Amino acid sequence: MATLFYPGCQIKKDYPEASKKLAEYIQSKRPVEVVGCCRVDHGKSTQADTALVVCNNCANIIAESGDPGSIEFVWEIIDNDPDFPFPDYHGEKMTIQDCWLAVEKRHVQDTIRSLMRKMNIQVVELPENHEKTTFCGMNLTAECNPSNAKLAPKRYVEEGGHMFHPMSPEERQAYFTDYCKQFTTEKVVCYCKSCRGALLAGGADARHILQLLFPEG
Repeated sequence: MATLFYPGCQIKKDYPEASKKLAEYIQSKRPVEVVGCCRVDHGKSTQADTALVVCNNCANIIAESGDPGSIEFVWEIIDNDPDFPFPDYHGEKMTIQDCWLAVEKRHVQDTIRSLMRKMNIQVVELPENHEKTTFCGMNLTAECNPSNAKLAPKRYVEEGGHMFHPMSPEERQAYFTDYCKQFTTEKVVCYCKSCRGALLAGGADARHILQLLFPEG
């Protein structure tokens, strides 16, 4: 039985230092085999293995195109670690942006909120949260990625094909700007690259949960 760790290609690209710290932390907690891109290596896991993921899309691809015994998010390991050195954000209010890629994963949504509270953040909810969220920023304002459709057809075609609404660059910018008007806090917390990219484009100060857990400096 092995734990295969998928660190997330885009996560590593966007947050190299935080990703390095995360990998070092995970490897200090349990034996893991670090694997590459989920699009290439989704089939490496067997029913005897656990796929450990950072990215919501990785989880969806591995669930359909792989065959792991279970899928676990790194956030759950951190949340269950009584010795994790949580940064202190001094009671600052931050809005949580749930991601449509994990709309059915209440355990992930709850874990992100738990991590925020453990960092002394006051969690501010949106009306469309948890299972009601229809937001995934850049992903849903374009055609479905052909690779995603091929590797996770149930999630992205059969059940979720109606969620994709391609927009022109001008329409997309107007949508993101208008969407961000609802926020009442200075910072918005995401656990998805696409969500964060859209919120930044709309003018919000969006932070990935990884950035908060492993701050620079």
